Amino acid sequence: MQKPASICFLLLVFLNPVTLASQVNMVDEGIFLIEIGGQQIGTESFKIRSVGTGTEMRIIAQGELTISTEETDETIQSALGAVGPTMSIEAYQTRISSSNLEINLQRRGDRFLSFSSSDSHLEEREYRRISNQIPTIILDEHFAHHYFLLLPHQFIANKEVSVVAPRVGQQNTAILSLGSVEPLTIGNERVQAQYLELNVDNSIHRIWTDGQKRILRVEIPQGSFVAYRILGPAD
Repeated sequence: MQKPASICFLLLVFLNPVTLASQVNMVDEGIFLIEIGGQQIGTESFKIRSVGTGTEMRIIAQGELTISTEETDETIQSALGAVGPTMSIEAYQTRISSSNLEINLQRRGDRFLSFSSSDSHLEEREYRRISNQIPTIILDEHFAHHYFLLLPHQFIANKEVSVVAPRVGQQNTAILSLGSVEPLTIGNERVQAQYLELNVDNSIHRIWTDGQKRILRVEIPQGSFVAYRILGPAD
């Protein structure tokens, strides 16, 4: 996946000299098929890597969405940087090919500053980091792999989180609930999956994950959105 220079730059400035010298571990990688209203509209490929350990650990997640509909054909790239076992967000970037729009978001103390730019548009936006007890996560539109940011908090009953959607320009308080372990069909395979439910301003996000801490499926009924993982031979 060819990344624009700015996306690569975020990855370099996010990693300090100590973590740069550490071994890079592949946390997860894969492909999701994306459907809206029962029709496949695209795919999402992603890689999640970690460097360092403990509180010095750095998480880098990169994704690429390829969307094709009657209205548009576009590629959306993203890069996310998080810190520590709870995966606290430090930086995020995304670029949309069709509009040449780029969004850069960085943490500054108790705030997240977002700068959006395109050929005809420049905007600055601010999001609040509510508290240390209420983690802020990025759930950018149509990116299923971003839900991995919820996994450190899944076993805390009715966990409150702050959800930022940079491309939409919204921030909402959400409640994460742990469901049961249930069978889930992925392609031709049937696996046991942990069900999670995220209530974002009365919009229910349904998430299934497995014992390897991989996101398997995401559904948002309100938007008729479904993303499901393709399991390859190595999975």
